[in-house]
Amino acid sequence: MLGKGRRGGTQARGRARRQLLLEEARRLLETRDVDEITLPEVAVAAGIPKSSTYHFFDDLHALYAELASVHDEELYQAFSAPMPQVSSWQDIVREFARRAGGYFSENVSAQKLMFGPKTPPDIKRASRGADVRHGELLESSIDAVFVLPDLPQRSRIFFRAVEAMDLMFGLSLIEYDALVDPMVQEAHRIAVAYLELYVPPKLERRGGA
Repeated sequence: MLGKGRRGGTQARGRARRQLLLEEARRLLETRDVDEITLPEVAVAAGIPKSSTYHFFDDLHALYAELASVHDEELYQAFSAPMPQVSSWQDIVREFARRAGGYFSENVSAQKLMFGPKTPPDIKRASRGADVRHGELLESSIDAVFVLPDLPQRSRIFFRAVEAMDLMFGLSLIEYDALVDPMVQEAHRIAVAYLELYVPPKLERRGGA
């Protein structure tokens, strides 16, 4: 029993240290770019011996990949919050754009890891995979309130709408070096314009309400 307790304590300390490294990387990315940080610097900021850091992450790339995954999950949770009352499916798209804009505005490290030009391509590809889930959630959020038509590869259409929003967020960072409200509104407009190529502007509300 004592041995199991020691192992449990060691595992808990390991999880805590891993979390500290992620939190410090997130904090450092608020003021520095992805290529201006080293793994030893993150270790020092977290108060963890540099030699111990490699037990958790082989290199900075591995740490960034996990941090990007954390951001993807946090964004999914933001999208999953209950929807306000809406009068159209376009309002739901607007709410998704608003939530995404709010999340990225509050999480600079997410901006840099998901849209920054210096982020390794494989990390960006992983986030594109997360956007498949986000697209499915947008689709199901609309379908829960309105009767969506049956469309070939409907989920792919909603995935592409999410990608269109991401494009506007990325352009905002390029043009303004920040995520600005007008570009969040553009993200909504471009996603709606794309979806309206497939989805009628007006949909029947479920329950006939």
